Amino acid sequence: MAAEPVIKPICTQALRLTAFDDRYAERVVSWVRGSQEAHWLAPRTPPPLTGDKVRAWARPGRGPFMLVTRDDPEPLAYGELNVLPRKRREYWLGHLIVDPRQRGRGLGRQLTEMLLYRAFHVQDARLVSLVVFPENLAAIASYRSAGMRADGYETHYFAPRNRRERLLRFIATSIRD
Repeated sequence: MAAEPVIKPICTQALRLTAFDDRYAERVVSWVRGSQEAHWLAPRTPPPLTGDKVRAWARPGRGPFMLVTRDDPEPLAYGELNVLPRKRREYWLGHLIVDPRQRGRGLGRQLTEMLLYRAFHVQDARLVSLVVFPENLAAIASYRSAGMRADGYETHYFAPRNRRERLLRFIATSIRD
């Protein structure tokens, strides 16, 4: 039996998702704390991470978003809701990151919840997945608390480090299907 994601309507929260404004690309880069975190965030992006590389993440089939408060357009977090190629009504979450000054307040969970809400209630998704490095315990806790569940492992090759790595796969499914 599929677990239902813990999804609250966006309009009832003090936070909201908004389309990513690429003038904040350098800000997103500034949130990355070290090479390990850069690798966790964007393992296919050759270092160093730059604003131009963040801007390049937005391409067809990708939906970059910022988490902001209702009254302030300054981003607190960044994440993407992306179409899974060749899969009907399936999406993946990518490049999720929270401003380090805001971490520990549940914003990773809220970002994940809002992206899931959008996927299931706006995009009519059937399934949403993501992969995460098993060592990234804070991210894993956020995904679990947002209602996603672990669904095995995947192995991916990352050219910038010239190696294969094992990632933990998380999923959320629509209860309407």
